[in-house]
Amino acid sequence: MALFPLAVMKTDVGVVRERNEDSAHVDERSRFVIVADGMGGHGAGDVASAMAVELVRQRLEAEAAFLAAYASAPTVHGRTLLAAQMRRAVEHANAEVFARSERERELYQMGSTVEVVVLAGNEAFIAHVGDSRTYLVRNGKVAQLTVDHTVAETMRRAGTFTDEEARVSPMRSVLSNAIGVTPTVSVDLLRIELRAGDRLLVCSDGLHDYFSREELSLHLDAGDPDEVLDRMIDHARRSGGHDNITGVLIEARTRPSATAPPLSIEAPEDEATSPTCAPVPTPSVPSSPNAVPAPLDGVSDRSLANFIEQSLHEGSRPNLLEDVTGDPGN
Repeated sequence: MALFPLAVMKTDVGVVRERNEDSAHVDERSRFVIVADGMGGHGAGDVASAMAVELVRQRLEAEAAFLAAYASAPTVHGRTLLAAQMRRAVEHANAEVFARSERERELYQMGSTVEVVVLAGNEAFIAHVGDSRTYLVRNGKVAQLTVDHTVAETMRRAGTFTDEEARVSPMRSVLSNAIGVTPTVSVDLLRIELRAGDRLLVCSDGLHDYFSREELSLHLDAGDPDEVLDRMIDHARRSGGHDNITGVLIEARTRPSATAPPLSIEAPEDEATSPTCAPVPTPSVPSSPNAVPAPLDGVSDRSLANFIEQSLHEGSRPNLLEDVTGDPGN
């Protein structure tokens, strides 16, 4: 059965910030969506996020014919090529943002997250950098598809932090991977087969930080997408609104919408904080062999950074084109 996605985007400056450093784009034919969260604290986060979105958009639009052909007749080779094109688009954006930050003193060390979802036929491809997220809503259950590129999440996956320690740690907002901070970037790539009625939420941390998984399920499972996002943004604002708030809600429909042409040619209450980027070393060894160190006790900033980098490259991220095909919550 052919699916026809409808994508709705909302963004809000929040309650505390003076300017919106989030950027987002929804393709007019719902072929792809992009969300980027500029890094506050490093300056010019709004410039970095806007550049990331625009550069990725240009690359994907240049591949419009290929996207349409793949949507009409998907193949294994085409799937691999599509993923490679997404990776190159994000890597290109990273190189350009980094080069500009090196050229212009006032933009030095600017950076951004980026979340890209390409919709092709009955498939969704996701490219992910940073701590913006993509969620799947299916049969009343919600699953987080992406893995946060933060120090806290890396430590949690390594067993150094418990789930609760990672949730409340200030390091949950320290990025271990971001657009524009270094000459190269690591890109997570995932693929999911969509079913009629599925919804995908693509959002910055200014939105997802204010919802538990249970709350997300209650908000996302029913209702008009436009109204759902309005309610969620209002909830985030009333809960503190400490960061910019951006969300794109995609709904896989069995009938085309007048506002979304068919894809194929044929057709928590924690304070939300802006991400900063960790510097990037091997944790120091406790002075006594019997000592039981605290999670970060005795680990220098440089050693912590090396540990993060090693962990990320040794398998803490999803593999290329990891398929996420099961039902959420199973």
